[in-house]
Amino acid sequence: MSGRLAQFSAPLASVPDSWQPSWNLSPGQRLLILRKVDNQLECVEVLWNLTPGWLRDLSRAPFSAQAEFLHDKPMFREPLVQRRCLIPVDGFYIWKQQGQRKQPWYLRREQGGLALAGLWERYALDDGSYWDSCTLITAPAKGLPARLGERMPVTLNRAEQAIWLAAATAPRALQPLLLNADSEVQLMYPVNPAVSSPATQGPQCCNPTGLAVRLD
Repeated sequence: MSGRLAQFSAPLASVPDSWQPSWNLSPGQRLLILRKVDNQLECVEVLWNLTPGWLRDLSRAPFSAQAEFLHDKPMFREPLVQRRCLIPVDGFYIWKQQGQRKQPWYLRREQGGLALAGLWERYALDDGSYWDSCTLITAPAKGLPARLGERMPVTLNRAEQAIWLAAATAPRALQPLLLNADSEVQLMYPVNPAVSSPATQGPQCCNPTGLAVRLD
């Protein structure tokens, strides 16, 4: 599964001033999400690790959630109905076991970025301040990601994105939407193992070190 993202292109003309592009985002860092508020699309920067207001042990904050069990787990049930978001990325990484080591691969579209399905939450403090956070949603791998592992982030096409963000979408339709979504990945290739360290940054993280594999 992917615990690392690349988010270096601004998804909208207006992004928070504090946002910095990253070619190697790891859980616990801040990233951009898109969400609907009062029927308007907004771009905000949040913590990548879901922290609901009742969570006391923040070390248990999840960076991903399995689509199959969103209705079953209290941490995800309410945000699934009320606080859905998209995580716009340029691509993401998956590690493939090769003998005694794991080789990182970078997955993306041929042109443009990907929209990952996510959930967001708000953690309020006693002094009235708060922070927002998110988790990405995973599903059984399809298409190119299935060649690397068993799971993948859920990537949505434009029509699916609109349904996912719409407040009017019936809760019973959400899980089928996630599980039936095809992978939007069109291209993948191995990259330098140095990206395994979250400290490794820069455009070189996404540079191929071997032959690319394209969607048939």
